[in-house]
Amino acid sequence: MQNSVKDVKTKQHLHRFGHVFLLVAFALPVVLVLLISVTGQREESVLENRSLTKLPVFTLSSFADGSFQDDLEKGLIDQLPLMEPVKEAILDGKNDLMKLQQRLLYAVAPGVRQTYEMIADGYYHFAGDDKRIVEKPIDYSARQGYLDALEANFSGISDIPTYVYFIENSRTVDFENPDAEDEVYAQVIAALKPAASDVFRVTDYQNYSENFYQTDHHWNYKGSYKGYQAIYRMLHGSETGMLAPVDTIETDAVFQGSYARQTHVMCADEKFVFQTFSLPKYTTEINGRRRNYGNLSAYEKGKYQTEALANHYANCFGGDFGQIVYDFGTEGKGNLLIVASSYSNPINALIAAGYDKTFVIDLRYYQDWAGVPFDAAAFCSEQKIDAVLLLGDVNFFYGDAAGSQD
Repeated sequence: MQNSVKDVKTKQHLHRFGHVFLLVAFALPVVLVLLISVTGQREESVLENRSLTKLPVFTLSSFADGSFQDDLEKGLIDQLPLMEPVKEAILDGKNDLMKLQQRLLYAVAPGVRQTYEMIADGYYHFAGDDKRIVEKPIDYSARQGYLDALEANFSGISDIPTYVYFIENSRTVDFENPDAEDEVYAQVIAALKPAASDVFRVTDYQNYSENFYQTDHHWNYKGSYKGYQAIYRMLHGSETGMLAPVDTIETDAVFQGSYARQTHVMCADEKFVFQTFSLPKYTTEINGRRRNYGNLSAYEKGKYQTEALANHYANCFGGDFGQIVYDFGTEGKGNLLIVASSYSNPINALIAAGYDKTFVIDLRYYQDWAGVPFDAAAFCSEQKIDAVLLLGDVNFFYGDAAGSQD
């Protein structure tokens, strides 16, 4: 009898606990939404170098198909207060463990010091250069489907000349064997069969160091201008009309780039440098709204962020959007479509100056903005496109499996 009474009480306690658990599970998202509405929603994660998912707007249709619930979960995770410091602490812990492993390895076998020295998962110093962070060449074979999809999308515009500009960097060049054949570029050209193509060639580590930032995967002002010159010659067949820099300006800000933000290893000592150009007047639209792109004029006036991890590349040249439109108000030069990753950001306007209107599409963000996948043939027909430029590194042509935003 006594055991029966205990069993009943136990069931009652479990029943009450179940009610409390359900109440908390229901109330927690509501409390978090209210908290986030007070603190405000953040646009991007500096640490992860990506746009953050915002809380979705409730509709009956989205709730019925489950997309509201999925987006709510992603939004709560991304917008949760104090999430960034927690991620930073986890990252710092992983980096400390990585350094300890390296020290133990060198203590046990001092003669095996690597040419590539891992400083965080997937990130390295090379040849003792502790001011620069690089990646190793990626295994692109697992991403073949992305290149196949890119080929299928652009195969329907065979009547429009398509150009490819491929950028080599530490994701494709093995600095221990820089003379190895670049199979990635060769496969991209074989798949897309462009009217013309060119490649930003990285011959060795020293050449890479001259043209790319110390702690960012992007090319610096020297590399991007070399890229613009090559692209201009490819598109126009000569250097007539090519723009030259008016000034090269060095800021007071040390640029700790995407690699530093992703690893929390802030080792760079280079100042952020940019160039200015004399461009004809033009207007820009960003995702359908008339807005200025980038903050180059503010940087010229010395107005820029001074935080250690400020993203000067995006802040100065402009960030990543589904569609940017440049309109120079001219006629007779034709319309250009640029499909690119963020490597094009500093030279978009320079390339666009050779055309009446230029549409810059980032495939990572286009569908979120437009609501439909990008259809190259339909877009070129609707916007009367006369030439197409595909521009980026291996992560553009083979997709970015890591999900980070270049």
